[in-house]
Amino acid sequence: MESSTTLDPRQDPLKISGDLQDVARGVHEKYDELLAPATVDASLERVSATFADAKIRGFVPLMVRRYVSEDLHHLIEVA
Repeated sequence: MESSTTLDPRQDPLKISGDLQDVARGVHEKYDELLAPATVDASLERVSATFADAKIRGFVPLMVRRYVSEDLHHLIEVA
């Protein structure tokens, strides 16, 4: 049985760097049942874009996960 959080290969790929693919997968697993997957993608792309030029990438996945979670929690609260 295929997971409902599996990204559809026919969809446009997320515009995030490769080091954030695990973050994207985890965020989708957590929020896709609460929000539209396109909303989750938009948040991931918006937040990850702020770190696109980061010279040191070690903490970028942690920061992206944190800021995306805050953004999505806010959207859930106002919905």
